[in-house]
Amino acid sequence: METVAKISSVTKQFGKITALKDLTMEVKRGQAVALLGPNGAGKSTAISILQGLRKPTSGTAQLFGHPAGSPQAMQKVGVTPQTADFPVQVTPRELLKLATSHFDEPHSIDYLIETFGLAKTIDRRIHGFSGGEKRRIALALCFAGNPDLVILDEPTTGLDAQSQLDFQVIAQQFIKNGGSMVLTSHYWPEIEGIADHITMIDAGKTVLTGAIADIKAAVGLSRIKLKSPNPGAFISANFIQQGSHWTNIADDSDTHIKQLISSGEQFSELTVMPIGLDEALDVYRAAQH
Repeated sequence: METVAKISSVTKQFGKITALKDLTMEVKRGQAVALLGPNGAGKSTAISILQGLRKPTSGTAQLFGHPAGSPQAMQKVGVTPQTADFPVQVTPRELLKLATSHFDEPHSIDYLIETFGLAKTIDRRIHGFSGGEKRRIALALCFAGNPDLVILDEPTTGLDAQSQLDFQVIAQQFIKNGGSMVLTSHYWPEIEGIADHITMIDAGKTVLTGAIADIKAAVGLSRIKLKSPNPGAFISANFIQQGSHWTNIADDSDTHIKQLISSGEQFSELTVMPIGLDEALDVYRAAQH
C-alpha cells in the first residue's frame, strides 16, 4: 500500500529537553493509526512535526512524498487541533466558505453542514457557542478540503456521547473510501471504533507499533459474560459479579464454556468477546518485560 505519511528517525529537542528520540511511524493509504501514550510522551510534538509546524532536530517527516508543511503536502491534508477557537463575530458558514476556497476540489458546504450536524448553527454568530458546537465546526473544517489524510488531536473532546458515536461513523466511512488518518485520543472506545493500527510512544520513544487485531490475537484473551439468577459453585468461583452480569477473562474460552455447561448451573445472555484494547496492551507490554 502507498505510504501517505512517514516520520523517520525523528528527534526533537527543546534546549536540554528531548521531546522525541528517534521516533519512527508510518501511515498507509486506507489506514487509521492511533498515536498513543501518556501525557508528556511527545504525541503533540510528533503531530506538530507531521503538520510541518515544527522542524525536527534530526530525522525527516513527509506527507505524500513531500516535506511536511510544504504546499504540495498540505493540499491533501485536514487537521483538527486539540483546542480550537474562532472569531466570535463570524458564522460557521463564513468559516467553511473561507476554508473550502483554498482547495481545488473541496466538499460542498451543504455536505459539511449535513455530515457534521451544523444546520442549527450554520448562520449564527459564534459568540456564545458551546464547546461541543465549536468542536463540530473544527471537525467540519478538517474535512472541508476533501483531504486524503486527516490529523486529529483528541477529535471528539467536548462532544456528547451520541455525537462521539456519530463521528466514529464518519471516520469509518472516510477510511473505507481510501482516506488515511492519524488520531490521538484518551477515549478507548473511539480508538477501537476508528483505528486499525497503533503507535505507542513513551518519553518520546516508540515502545509499541502494530495492527490492533494482531496485538489482541497475540494476547489471546476473551471476556465471557453471562447472567445467572442463582449462581452456584462454578460461577461463583470462576466469575466476578459486575452489576447484573457475571464476567470472566479466559485464555481458552471454549474449555471454560464447556465446563460451565457441564456444571449444570443456570445462565442466560452468554457472550464471548475479545478483551478491550486497553486491557490487551497492558497484558502485551507486561509479556514483553
